[in-house]
Amino acid sequence: MSLCCAESVVILAIEKWLMRKNGIFLVIDALRKDVFDDSRGAKALFPNLFELADKGILRPAVANAQATQFVMPSLFSQTYPLDYGGYNAGIRERPRSYAEQLQESGYSTQLMASCNQLGVTHGYERGFDGLHTAQDSRLVLAHFLERRVAYDVERWHSGEISQKEVLGIVVPAMKDLLEIITGIVGEDRGRIWPPKLRFINEQVAQACPHELTLLHQNPLAVLEKIKKIPPILYWRYLGKTQPERFYMWHRLKEAIRWRVERILAKIDFPILFLAHFETKADEVMKGVSDFICRAKGPWSIHLHLMDVHDCQSFSRPALALRRLEFLPRWVKSRLRGQTNRRFTYDSALMFVDREIGKLIETLRERDCLENLILLITGDHANYFAESPRPRENVALRTHYEDIDIPMVLYGTELLSKKSGMLDSMGINATYLEALGVPSHKNFKGKSVFSGGRNAIISESAGSGNSDVVNKDLYFTVSTEKYRMMCVMEGSSIEVLKLYDRINDPKELENIVGNPESVNVVKGLIYYLETERREILETRGYDFSSFSGAVAISGTKEPAG
Repeated sequence: MSLCCAESVVILAIEKWLMRKNGIFLVIDALRKDVFDDSRGAKALFPNLFELADKGILRPAVANAQATQFVMPSLFSQTYPLDYGGYNAGIRERPRSYAEQLQESGYSTQLMASCNQLGVTHGYERGFDGLHTAQDSRLVLAHFLERRVAYDVERWHSGEISQKEVLGIVVPAMKDLLEIITGIVGEDRGRIWPPKLRFINEQVAQACPHELTLLHQNPLAVLEKIKKIPPILYWRYLGKTQPERFYMWHRLKEAIRWRVERILAKIDFPILFLAHFETKADEVMKGVSDFICRAKGPWSIHLHLMDVHDCQSFSRPALALRRLEFLPRWVKSRLRGQTNRRFTYDSALMFVDREIGKLIETLRERDCLENLILLITGDHANYFAESPRPRENVALRTHYEDIDIPMVLYGTELLSKKSGMLDSMGINATYLEALGVPSHKNFKGKSVFSGGRNAIISESAGSGNSDVVNKDLYFTVSTEKYRMMCVMEGSSIEVLKLYDRINDPKELENIVGNPESVNVVKGLIYYLETERREILETRGYDFSSFSGAVAISGTKEPAG
């Protein structure tokens, strides 16, 4: 190659690098696929989302799990929820974050979220240059205790593990969490915190060093507190060996609040009072717009909004009541048969849609819209909005209203393949491919440009700790035509439910016991055995044991 040709190649490569598009990966927590099923309804209720879908790529997808905590590793590291010991520690033990992949390719990366799961201790900050996360430290601490260490403290009390073992698990984990919360108020992530949230987080941060001292001097006292004090109240007793005189009063209030919330949730009451401070989409979007106005590309923002997930919340009444302005438009769509979802859900999404419209206008004013890849999806779906069945234990919530989500991709010239199914890992793979960022050897996602998958596996260990060795594991296998739900108890798999998604879209008729379903079940089990061989081997599963004889146990309740 001549010197002139070599120079031309280098110049073209530099120009291509400089012309790379910016990106926004927007997760609307609890976004359901069916918000786009009626195009007229979508256009009337969510005009900005509709326009992006109409001008871009709209594809149905199936989440790799039914809850935020479970599915986040798939969205961030393109690994299954139960890989690498499960989702207890988020992606701390996963080989690679997609943000690290972007960072290595020269992108400025920002994490902006109102999701407590993305706060601290889970490793989701890996690969981000800027952190702007509005998490309530009280809830972060409560979730950490409830979902991680309380499980091991209980195992210690029951004699399953020794005192030395439980201290080896709890002490370093607690130390790590407390140190992070202590320093969090001084970081840049507080940029989007409302004043009340700042006050809450500063109050908790000031108490954490006292708990660290207690953890160092008397770790057994900390174990006893974890056993005795409800997780949501633990922040009140940081650094204290014994609860104060108002302990029983606080515990009574929390017991009443918890039971009332459980009752209201069970009857699908449209209003709930959350135990944590929630940050709304407009408060987060202000930080996004501020960044865009001063950013130099290429950049990528991971944006996670909780408004739709928390659509029932009345914890900030004035902010909840402002959604009443959407009522006339929603009623009109409802009377026209364009939505069968609750107003509480749709109005929360209508509010988020308006904020998306403002963001698009900011991008247009900054001449950034034409140079942008915008991907919008949900982490999971939402039972409350509409469901034909009673609320089930979270382990069994893998029906269409729980895991069927959409993916909207705007700004790419790449062509999506029509065949193949898309999951949470594939959605993330699609985003990276649209930006021209190479995949990592440990990523399992298959993008819409590569044809997706033949089937999708959604999985979890149910509520609480994701102990993949000892707990029951729940797997749902979805194809275009069928959805099978099963549980792994010990080393054996039991099929619970099977639905024909084409002829029974509401998934009401469990056909697992029908003779003609045997071969279908065998095929889906074979896919599960092939795709999740590593985790099944860990449990001592006998790959030759499944004969196709399945038990009908659709009423089975998971433990915990």
